[in-house]
Formats: sequence, C-alpha cells, structure tokens
Amino acid sequence: MKFFFFISLLVLTVSGAQSQAKAQASPGTTYQEVEFLHWWTAKGEVAAFNLATKALQDAGVSILDLPVQGGGGDTAMSILQARAIAGTPPDIVQLEGPSIKSWAALGFLHKLDQVAVDQDWHKNLLPIAQDTNQYQGHYVAIPITVHRLNWMWINRKVLRQYGLAVPTSWDALIDVFSRLKQNGVEPLALGKDQWQVALLFENLAFGYGGADYYRRAFIKMEPQALNSQTTYDILERFRAISQLVKPGMSHMRWDEGTQLLIEGERAFQISGDWVLGDLLANNIAVPSAIGCYPTPAKQTGFIYNMDSFALFDSPRTNTDTAQIVSKTLSSPDFQKSFNALKGAIPARNDISLKGYNSCSVNAKADMEKASKSGQLIPSIVDSMAVSPIAQRATSSEIFRFFNDETMAPEDFILHLQNIPRGE
Repeated sequence: MKFFFFISLLVLTVSGAQSQAKAQASPGTTYQEVEFLHWWTAKGEVAAFNLATKALQDAGVSILDLPVQGGGGDTAMSILQARAIAGTPPDIVQLEGPSIKSWAALGFLHKLDQVAVDQDWHKNLLPIAQDTNQYQGHYVAIPITVHRLNWMWINRKVLRQYGLAVPTSWDALIDVFSRLKQNGVEPLALGKDQWQVALLFENLAFGYGGADYYRRAFIKMEPQALNSQTTYDILERFRAISQLVKPGMSHMRWDEGTQLLIEGERAFQISGDWVLGDLLANNIAVPSAIGCYPTPAKQTGFIYNMDSFALFDSPRTNTDTAQIVSKTLSSPDFQKSFNALKGAIPARNDISLKGYNSCSVNAKADMEKASKSGQLIPSIVDSMAVSPIAQRATSSEIFRFFNDETMAPEDFILHLQNIPRGE
C-alpha cells in the first residue's frame, strides 16, 4: 500500500510538472518534452540547472523538472529505482560513479557513441571522465562536472575576531575548534545527514593518512592498512571532533550550513565545491570573506566526484532526442558556463577557466598536480570509488562511530572489513 501511494504521488507530481511546462511554453512552439530527475535544489545548484533548462529549450527540448531534495542523492536514487521497477523511468537522470555502469549493465541507458565521436570525447574529456562514463567500450552518460571534496571553507571574520590562524594540520584544526567552543562559537557547519558526516571522515582519513593509505585502507580494504596505527590515530581525532561539534549539530541541509557560515554562526565548513556555487549565488566575496583552503593534508591531494547525465530508454527519448540532449549538454560553451555557476571544474580538458573564481582555478591546478603524483582519489562516500552497496554500508559505519562513543575502534575496523566490496 505504501509503495502504491508513493508511485501515485509521483505520477501526480510529474503530471503537474508537465501541465506547468506546457502552460509556460510560447504559443505555437513545439517541444520534445523530457523528464529530468536530479537532486540539485540549493540556490547555486538551481542557478546552474536553469542554464541546462535554457540550453535544452533553445535546442527544442522542454524539461519537466523533477528536483528531489537531499544533497547526497539517496532519495533521488530511491525514486529512480521505484520508477524503473514500475517500467516508467525518467528520461534524463543525474548519476554518479559506478551506478552509471550498473544501470548500463541492466540495459536502461542510451549509447552516446555518435556524439562522443563528433566531439572527440576520447581527446577532449578528462581521463577520469572517460572511464566513469563508459560501459563495455560505449559512452552511456554525459560527463558534466568534476567536484573537489577536500575543501575547507572558512569565515575569515570569525577567525580574526578570536585571533585564530588558519589551521594547517588536523591537530591544529581540532585545537581551533576547541578554542572557538571555549568562546561560545560553534566551529563547524555540519548537519546530521549521514553523507555529511561521512564526508568529514573522508577528508580526515585522506588528509591524515595520505592517498596511498586511503586507497589501501578504505577502497581496497587491505587488512594491514585498515588495522594500522594510522587508522587508530584517525579514529581518535574523528572522535575528538565529534565531541566538539555534536552538541551544536542539527538536521540541517548542507546549504543551510553554508548560510550559517556566511552569517558567522559557524566558522568552518568542510565540504565539496558545491559550497562555492552557493556562495557565489548569494553574492559572497570569495575568497576574501569566505576563504577556500584544501583540508589539511600531508601532500596536495584531490578527492573528487563527478556528476553525469544519463538518458534512460523511454518512449520519449528516441535516438534523435538523445542526440540533441547529449550534444547540447556536452558542448564546451555550455559546460564552461554551467560549471562556473556550479563551483565545479568542467569534465572536459579543452575549456579555459578564464573568468572562473580563483578557488576553482586553484582546484584545477591541484587536480592536475595530484593526477601526476598519484594523489587524485575518487570519493568513497560520494558514490565514486565503490559500489552503491559498499558506499552505503561504509557511510553507515562511519556515522555510527561518530554518534556512538561506546563503539570501539576495533569494532569499527571489523565492521568495515566485513563489507562486501563487489558491484
């Protein structure tokens, strides 16, 4: 009964969106209508998505917008699964990482090889974008963004007010958090969403242990690395952070946390560069008012995730429509404008960042450096490095350790070792 109610509600929502889109269309205008499922609902995300809507409309494709609130995308993916089971998948879907190959393996996705040839994707896409968006030698999704996840956003005024320097190590960061608490200031903009807490851990583990350790311990789950003293040191610091920030936490979305950062109600936010998109949408001076720094690390590294758009097989996404959509959304002009608003780096390597915010320019330089030094790492907790099942299980254990002070490090390590790593 609950499932039937959920599907019925979804159908009503889609029907309402269709009616609204038709009402807004110019008289006499003929559009190919497609549903677009995504989870971009924050101010900066909406500004960027509106560019996609406009670009597709100019190409003759009308978007029936299906935004689903939830920064991690879990709710959107649950809706996608329900609709796929019911045989009515959306036409275009925002996807990340291994889930692209999973949906392709099930036969849901259009092949985009012709556009890939026309735009020379093998030459013009970043290598990480090429690998993520192919299945069995065929392109099955449109690479859009590369997000840096190991960013530390800082309200400079708050730090100046209390005479605190920008921390360059995790121990220094914990010390600054402690000093802020002593002055009655909540140090970190962090919501109680599982993905937000898990992303904090990912930043700590990567920064403290380094890329090689992180790859061995948390992607490959090698027992020697996972049971090392480094893991115990990381968990000790993670517990110290939890004790400092948990009393001030609430069920806030990440963009609500960014607003508290802007207002000086929080001093730090450790999150991806979607924060930059929201700061720019709110006309905040970045990096002069809100500074952007890589989270403390032994080496300059880069944790990434990527957003892609996939076209699902449906009565409305014929070959011609798929061609128009993929050509429009993968074009250099669109991707340059889109990523500048989103706060991200284009998935293409033939796009100049002239005119971009300096945080983005610095991020791309760090990404290129990290790629050469082996410090370019796909995110585990944000859908890039492991299967969705392993990702959810890992994030769940991180969240549990953060909230349960009775959970011993040995138990955390044991639970992670028992997580299946397959697709």
